Amino acid sequence: MRLLLLISCFSRVLTADWYPAAGRELILGEQVDLVGSDGESPVEKSTPNWMETTQAEEVESVGPDSEVIPIQPPLGTIDPVIPRIPVNQLVPEKRDRAREPLDEVEHIEPKQWPSSIRPQDIPGRGYQTTTQFSTPRKNSNPTTLAQRNPSTQRYPLVTDPPPVTASTDEVFCEFGSSIGPTLCEWQNGDGALQWNGGTGLGTNWLGGPPVDASLGGSMEGGYAFLETSQTPAKDLKPRSPGGLLHSPQLSSTGVAGTCFTFKYAMDGLSSAGLRVLLHMGFDPYSFKKETRDTETDQDDDNSTIVVPPRQQPTSLAEERVLWHALYYTLGVWQQARILYTFPNIHSIVIEGVPVDTGDPSRLYRGYIAIDDIELQPGTSCVGFCNFAGGFCDWSNDPEDDFDWTISRGSANPTTGPAMDSSSDRATAGGYAYIDSSFPRKPGDKAKLLSTSFPATSPDTPSCLHFWFHMFGSGIGYLKVFVRHFRSLDAHLEEVWGLSGNAGNAWFMSEVTISSLDEYQIMFEASVGNTAMGDIAIDDVAFTPGACPVSPQVAAPSIRDCTFEVDECDWINSRDPDRVEWERVSTQVLSPRNQRKPYSNGHTVSRRNEFFLGLGRSRGGSRSGGGGTAQLVSREMKGSEDPLCITFWYFMFESFIDSTGPSLGVLRVSVQAVGDASSESRPIWQLYNNQGPTWSYAQARIEEKKNFNIIIEGTWGPNRASGSMAVDDIAFYVGGCTVIPASAAVMGEDCSFERGLCGWENITSSGNDRAVSWQRAFVTHRPAQLLDKTFGATGDFVFFDIFTTNKKFTEVRLRSPVINPTTEQETICFTFWFAAFGVEESTTLRVIRMPVDENGDENGNGNGSGNGYNGKEPLWSLTAKGFNNPRPVWTAAQVTVENRSPYRLVLEGSASNGGFAVDDIKFQPQACTIRPASAQPVIENGGN
Repeated sequence: MRLLLLISCFSRVLTADWYPAAGRELILGEQVDLVGSDGESPVEKSTPNWMETTQAEEVESVGPDSEVIPIQPPLGTIDPVIPRIPVNQLVPEKRDRAREPLDEVEHIEPKQWPSSIRPQDIPGRGYQTTTQFSTPRKNSNPTTLAQRNPSTQRYPLVTDPPPVTASTDEVFCEFGSSIGPTLCEWQNGDGALQWNGGTGLGTNWLGGPPVDASLGGSMEGGYAFLETSQTPAKDLKPRSPGGLLHSPQLSSTGVAGTCFTFKYAMDGLSSAGLRVLLHMGFDPYSFKKETRDTETDQDDDNSTIVVPPRQQPTSLAEERVLWHALYYTLGVWQQARILYTFPNIHSIVIEGVPVDTGDPSRLYRGYIAIDDIELQPGTSCVGFCNFAGGFCDWSNDPEDDFDWTISRGSANPTTGPAMDSSSDRATAGGYAYIDSSFPRKPGDKAKLLSTSFPATSPDTPSCLHFWFHMFGSGIGYLKVFVRHFRSLDAHLEEVWGLSGNAGNAWFMSEVTISSLDEYQIMFEASVGNTAMGDIAIDDVAFTPGACPVSPQVAAPSIRDCTFEVDECDWINSRDPDRVEWERVSTQVLSPRNQRKPYSNGHTVSRRNEFFLGLGRSRGGSRSGGGGTAQLVSREMKGSEDPLCITFWYFMFESFIDSTGPSLGVLRVSVQAVGDASSESRPIWQLYNNQGPTWSYAQARIEEKKNFNIIIEGTWGPNRASGSMAVDDIAFYVGGCTVIPASAAVMGEDCSFERGLCGWENITSSGNDRAVSWQRAFVTHRPAQLLDKTFGATGDFVFFDIFTTNKKFTEVRLRSPVINPTTEQETICFTFWFAAFGVEESTTLRVIRMPVDENGDENGNGNGSGNGYNGKEPLWSLTAKGFNNPRPVWTAAQVTVENRSPYRLVLEGSASNGGFAVDDIKFQPQACTIRPASAQPVIENGGN
């Protein structure tokens, strides 16, 4: 009986499968019993000849579409080699047992991964053409569990080696020089357009900016650029409509992260934007250039070869947007810094984006260029912090009530965030927060201090970006302060603040940071009236340029405005006889004229759905002209420090007829509070069509008294039914320059649509009233002349003299006192003129008259303009050669010394004829005289 039982048990061992029963672990004793004490099998290996086949033969015999399952012995045994049998050739029972429950992971589609398993968490993701996973052993312990020696396996799993990652030196690139522009280790990807190396020497040939990004700019320095006017072939189906530039393959950033820096420039109507993407996992376009140096693979010239990627892109690969750029930077090189963290293999992709191929602007030249790419440790991004590895260079104030701490998720579901601000839970890190629970008391404050920053540039403030989370019934407040180290007391300036429950969500915020001195930033949070008042911040970053306070309600004083919610306490003119500014959606504009969806550098572009447009006159047609609307700010405090206003504007008319542009004028003025007698002082002004895109603007405000800002729009005839609009108003401390330069305006500038702008007629009172400078209007204008500004019937000045005795009569128009500026010793006085009448008898002159401290002309001192002992003729011209039946406008200009106070006098004389003048403007630069024949006539002994 014992013999029968022994035979039965032995036969069962020989015929049973090696797989353990479901839910049953292998018993250690069962494995050890099958292994000799010396590690060798007690059974001599014996392999039949018909089973001695190679792996390649086995795979070929079952066909390419058959899945091969190796029939293996129990772990720890050495059995005769057993052939691998295709699953589709197994009997049903055997096929079912050949697949264990964990093998079902092979059938999960990429988009069906459970939330607990992310593709990037799986080792080797993106390195294999098929998804293969080995069956994990439950509670395996390599120190006690006997395991098979991998070297004894006849059929080991063959996988590609992991890709070689690049060092920071290999990522660095200055893109060569004129001798040999290069993309270094960066490679073009699957984009419709290609990045190319270039220099300033080829800017008018191949495209790109005129100089590289080096200090001072060099025409011979290299950069990478994208010509945005090119259109791809119609049969192409690229992954991006623009150009993709891939970095070499990079390894984990580590907990401190990586600071990715580069410079960029964009210009032209066809450029739309620039993005930086994080490609997670293996990137088939990130391969290294290697040098042949082996004995079996060597060229005579030891040339550099490109090792092609081993794999095609996998559907598991993902990309995350790290950064957006301004779509229009006027061709000026800008500095960009990005701090990011990622735990696995990845690459950086720079994407240049042109406008759509159907956009008419795509026909026009444009470029997107990058230069000086560099990867540095995360600490190189000073002030940036995602709190994954600590507080970076931020620190707790030792004098506050308690400290900020770092967490990965709240332990209390009634307050605090569940995770950081990242949308990717698998790679989410930490955040900084205040814990409002015991022993905290209501009113306790925690302060987080930045390192010290140098003073900001007058034209380049910083935009602080951060995410905040304020959820709970006992939320206190969160504020942002700037500490200016101008004096020993280092006063604090509140620039951002919110209080109360904002809901269980992360919100993006931004605010402009500027200082004339060294400064420091402080986050201050307080505990509310209950213990459910945790406040958190995350992803602190900086970008160059001003930005309106966001959210709008966080501004300590209402002056910034994005118009996404309302007009932010800016007061609109409500005169029923006038037009007004209207808050409208971008949908009223064609896609070509809408603002591009790119912000000023942060990962999330806030909405740009609404703006303020200049409305039409009530009851008038859309194409009808005329009417003025004013948008007036709340009262602002005057200061010894200069202030800068920034905004975006849109001024476009779809066509311009033969009479010239007719859109209108957009003007920004300063009005001192309590000084209603004086007119507002313009600080920024543009006329008519400025192109089909939105453009950035800024202007300097210098006002010691309290003041209001007035944004004024005036329609011209508007024959093309164009549009005028403003958006995203922001202020910061700094003496900025006017952008664009053509918008610079002085109080003496005048186009005469609002009067004489301070110019005055000083013709001797004894003369006939008709013999003087006069303002034209519809029924009173010489030779049916239209004005130069809008091609309208009026709004210019002229003199028209006719005397029967042919005696010359003089008329004079005098400017206000022009005070010198320290920035410019000379200025260019420009205007337009039209001549009519008898040529020899008609003359126009420009004369500079110095003035004393009281504003009187030096000489006779009577201020009447009749004394000319100190006069300086600058420009003189007769009507000879300019008179015709229909007078035309001609440009004129002359350089004026600007070292001391003075006035300008437009002096005319005629016996039968006259001159018209329009669009007087002072430009901050020297210029050559125009027309060239307008050389001044020096008279001896005065007039």
